[in-house]
Amino acid sequence: MDAFEAIKATFFQECDELLADLEAKLMLLEQGQTDLETINAVFRAVHSVKGGAGAFGLEALVRFAHVFETLMDELRAGRKPCDAITIKTLLRASDVLADHIQAAQGLIPPVDEARSAALVAEMQVLTHGGEAPVEVEEDEDDFGFTPMAFDMALDEPAPLPIADLGADASSVGWRIVFKPMGRMYVNANETSLLLRELGRLGPVTVVVDDSETPTLDALSIEDGCLTWTVDLAAAVDEAAVREVFDFVESDCDLTITPLNAGGATEIGAFDDEPAAVMPASDDLDIAALLAKASVAAAEPAAEVVPFAPLELEPTPAPIAAALAVEPVAASVAAPVAATPAPASAPVAPAPVTIRVDLDRVDRLINVVGELVIQQAMLSQRVLESGLARSSGIALGLEDLELLTREIQDSVMAIRAQPVKSVFQRMPRLVREVADMVSKQVRLVTAGEDTEVDKTVVERLAEPITHMLRNAIDHGLETPEERVAAGKPAEGTVRLAALHRSGRIVIEISDDGRGINRERVKKIAVDKGLIAADAPLTDEQIDNLIFAPGFSTAAVVSDISGRGVGMDVVKRSIQALGGRISISSVPGKGSTFTLSLPLTLAVLDGMVVAAAEQTLIAPLPAIVESLTPQAVDLHFVGGVDPVIRFRDRFLPLIDVALIMGFREQPMNLTEGVAVVVETEGGQQAALLFDAIQGQRQVVIKSLETNYQQVEGVAAATILGDGRVALILDVDVLVTDMRRKSVRPDFKLAS
Repeated sequence: MDAFEAIKATFFQECDELLADLEAKLMLLEQGQTDLETINAVFRAVHSVKGGAGAFGLEALVRFAHVFETLMDELRAGRKPCDAITIKTLLRASDVLADHIQAAQGLIPPVDEARSAALVAEMQVLTHGGEAPVEVEEDEDDFGFTPMAFDMALDEPAPLPIADLGADASSVGWRIVFKPMGRMYVNANETSLLLRELGRLGPVTVVVDDSETPTLDALSIEDGCLTWTVDLAAAVDEAAVREVFDFVESDCDLTITPLNAGGATEIGAFDDEPAAVMPASDDLDIAALLAKASVAAAEPAAEVVPFAPLELEPTPAPIAAALAVEPVAASVAAPVAATPAPASAPVAPAPVTIRVDLDRVDRLINVVGELVIQQAMLSQRVLESGLARSSGIALGLEDLELLTREIQDSVMAIRAQPVKSVFQRMPRLVREVADMVSKQVRLVTAGEDTEVDKTVVERLAEPITHMLRNAIDHGLETPEERVAAGKPAEGTVRLAALHRSGRIVIEISDDGRGINRERVKKIAVDKGLIAADAPLTDEQIDNLIFAPGFSTAAVVSDISGRGVGMDVVKRSIQALGGRISISSVPGKGSTFTLSLPLTLAVLDGMVVAAAEQTLIAPLPAIVESLTPQAVDLHFVGGVDPVIRFRDRFLPLIDVALIMGFREQPMNLTEGVAVVVETEGGQQAALLFDAIQGQRQVVIKSLETNYQQVEGVAAATILGDGRVALILDVDVLVTDMRRKSVRPDFKLAS
């Protein structure tokens, strides 16, 4: 990849971040938080996208972003109310903006011009009021500029003080001198917007030096030939002034110096050519200012003189539209007084970050994983050699183990990232699906800052997307049905993330109709998935929706009903070492719970032995370990063992027996029982031959290297080089509970 493509790739990465921030701020607007800070954040995001797109010649993206930006400028200036219709248009505009960015990346086909143009027209109507402005076809030779002549008074050739223009020169202020470079205009930035922002900070006086302007035939937009001097007579700090130039500071020569506090400050004294002087207000007529500069440059060189008050004709509409500045018909008089902006509180410095190729991080994690294995092997060799634990080598190995653990945790923290990157894509999906099915839906998110391994985050998007579609299409009723059922017309879908027992749990819930179990069972029978007389519990019926080819949709659509839905979701989650469960109440709604490991790289586990096999039991699932006593052991129906644990009876599972490591059950009192708890809160006791210790292990995918094995989540390499299987506690416990008899069983001694 050459340097240009590398920079372009970085721009698109930044676009992803900007779009995420844009989506978040628009959601705040939708919730009624229409403060200036939020509106400014939306403006900055769109402006940054537009600026970068201009640098790479992405014309379609620049044109759309410019209209979007202009509407946001009207909102933040207070000239346009941020009402519900505007916010809805902005939300759809953010969707189209995202499509333009993806199209520019080549990820999707070019955006439909009719769709984009229709939204542009809507935004222009909102920006200008009434009908959308008529587009004027530009002519290469005649671009609609009308020259204006002015009388240049040449008596009293004295420099012009700020006080003559109505500014209080005795107050604290700043002199800003900036000369835009050509790339500033190429990046789609505009001098008029910068001057307008300075005008909002307080009274300003503007001077433009056009002495470097070439003749028209030699003029190029890529040449920066104008120098602007702005005197700002307002008690604001320098940070507030520099904030105006945040996006262009690298694209212009900029100096900011304090004004003289003791008296009038002379401006407009350039070496050779006369300069045009004009006070700035909230709406600068830049076209008129440039016209005056052109006339001044055409006159013979003379000493700098002040302008007499002159009546200006209205700026031609095409120029005003091109500059996104309203036409002004007023005399050059005292500037509009602006309320000085309060000094902003000191802002905490942003954390310093670097962009690193993900492949490099992956290689680092793999190397650290091998380091953990080698450290375990070394410890095993030293232990087998018979060295005393108090020896120098043994103590050094303990220090090495602690250091290795710290390195492991630090490296894993590099890969950890919040699920916000996935959650922030979902509001757009919900809006689109809700519009397609004509339903009113509100998405509520929680736990967006919950961190998980990047690999897990990247693979969460697809299952969450399908489940949200399913919740809206199947779960929620139509507005009419909800009102008839005594519910609000607007349905609620909740997407939440939280940490639980060393895993990440994602919950997708809705307040809809719940699962119609009779219909689900009938469809399963019709499709031959189950027998018509099969006795199924509510939980088993609910899980039928995960069967391959199962669908409750009556009509195949773009949303659902293709027969490849929830079974794909289940396989995706299982491929991540996770599981999915359902909880549904008819008439109240349904909740789908995804439980996933925090990382796919390491695990704290208990090393146990079962029939000469070494296994790993995940430490977060372990509650307690104990030696079974005969008095605490009982049998259900004389067959299935249970153990008394804290005034409760738990199933006692002989792991070696059910996994096929031996054919006959072991003597229960000779083993060790490990009490475990599943994600659903169910408890059971796993019976092993012995416990060998606790260890952090590196996870190796068994499915990738061999095949999926029921009851086994993954594998690892022990210190002696042997492969050990990592148990899937939830599967072991769930399978045993399915095999057990009814819950009201009687104990047999």
